[in-house]
Order: sequence, then C-alpha cells, then structure tokens
Amino acid sequence: MAITSALETADDLGIDLSFCAQRVDGSGPVLSHRADALWPGASLYKLPAGIALHRAKEDRLSEPVLVLPQHRVDGGAGLSLMEDPVTVTWRELVRFMLVGSDNTAAAIILDEIGIPAVDAVALDAGMRDSTIASAAETVRQSVDTARRRSSFTTGRDLDDDLLDFTRTDQVLGSLTTAADQVRLLSSLWSGALMDSRGTNMICSMLAQQIAPTRISRTLSYPGVRVAAKTGTRGPFRHDSAVVSHERETPVAVSVLTRSLEFDRLIPAIDDGIGGIAASLVDGIRSESSHGGWQSG
Repeated sequence: MAITSALETADDLGIDLSFCAQRVDGSGPVLSHRADALWPGASLYKLPAGIALHRAKEDRLSEPVLVLPQHRVDGGAGLSLMEDPVTVTWRELVRFMLVGSDNTAAAIILDEIGIPAVDAVALDAGMRDSTIASAAETVRQSVDTARRRSSFTTGRDLDDDLLDFTRTDQVLGSLTTAADQVRLLSSLWSGALMDSRGTNMICSMLAQQIAPTRISRTLSYPGVRVAAKTGTRGPFRHDSAVVSHERETPVAVSVLTRSLEFDRLIPAIDDGIGGIAASLVDGIRSESSHGGWQSG
C-alpha cells in the first residue's frame, strides 16, 4: 500500500521518481522503487563532504577560516549572500553547508579536503554508484542514460534546455541513487563513519534546517525528529532523511524526483515528496521486523 500510494502521488504530480526506505539498523522491510537509478544529486553531496571535513579536521574544527568576497559562490543561505569578509570556523562552515545548503561553504570545504576524501566517505558507506563531478557532467550523464533507455526520439526538448542551463554552472554536483542515500544515512547513524562526537555533530546539524520543507515539513509533529538534506537543481528536487519516532528504530528514507515540467508546481512537488516519504515511513513502521518487499 505504501508503494502504491507513493506512485499514485507521483502520477498526480507529473514527476518521475525513485525512492528507498529502511530502518537504519537494516532490520525489517525495504520499500523501494527504481532505487538504483542514477540521478544528478545536486546538494546531496554536501553530507559526505561534511563527514569528510570532520575526518580531516577532527581536532581543529574551531580553527578560523577567512571567507573573502572572491570566495563566494551563488546558491544557498548564509555566506553566499554576504558581501564583506567574514571569519568563521571549520565547524560553522559545515553548519552553513548542511543547514542552509550554502554553496560558498561547500566550495571552501571541497577545496580544502579534495574530492577523493568525499569519495572515501562514499566508499566506506557502501555507496555503490555515487560520484562527484561538475553539475554539467552529472546532468549530461543522467540525460544520456535516460535517452538510451527511452523508446522515443524527439527534437529539442526539456533535456536540451537543462543541458544548456548547466553548462555555465560551476557548482559541483553529484550522481547518486536512492539506495546509496539510505546506505549513507544508515552508516552515519550507526557510527560507522566517524567517532561518536563527529556522528552527533553531523546528525544534529541535519536536524537544524532553517525552514521545514519536503520531508521535515510533512513529518513535523510531536514525538518525531527529522534530520534531512535536500538537493535541488532545475527540475530535480530530492530529499534524504532519517525519521526518528520515540522509542523506535529510526527510518532512513530517500525520495529523488524530476519534474516533467521545468520549474512548475514546485510547492506541490515539495509537499508531494514529503507525503511520499511519510507513506513509506508509515509502511516501514507498520511492518514487523521480518520480511519485506520491493517494487521494481
């Protein structure tokens, strides 16, 4: 019923999607649909980047970092909006990146640690398919894959407009899958990627979203805690979260979507992502810890 409800919501909104949901300890059912399909992950790469930064700076997170105007990159809330030089710490750069999805903080962090450090986090988390590259390259790979799988041939379409849109973009992106996002969140929550101090820091930051949206908005009620990271790029709107109910094993859920109408119905899609995730979490919670099922 949870999978059927999710697919009906997607049909109503006119979106393509994949999703995956499972308890963070790996027990119980896995609810999924096209969970291994590759998507441009947009800002979802910022979570492994934050983990990699903590690994590199574990005892030096309070060191000051001078952010100059020439360091700034458009996008996100925080440093990207400021005009004057600002001094912050590495810890607060991670907070800007995860809480406000600040692209300036992300660019500084990636320049410091390097993409191989982020790839190492993905490897340790068991993320089988996720990679980091330029936004233009990740979108091109996704479009090429979609076109190879399609039986239709057309003239210029939405994908061509999207490719043009990303060619001038300098912000790093990622390719990822819903299954990989659940693996990352589960590994983080289990403490497999960092010590307890680092794990608590990153998990707490994920719960400090500036304004509830998508999953955190829909599941914002007493007795539940949502720690989430969104990813947004053109028609791609994603959310990956750990949903914790009191005295229950938390559930990791990832919903990755692509609107079939560029930049339209955005509030409805955001609410739809939250509704899809809520139905999946409810499905996990209603099942016993034995058995499970998947959708293709």
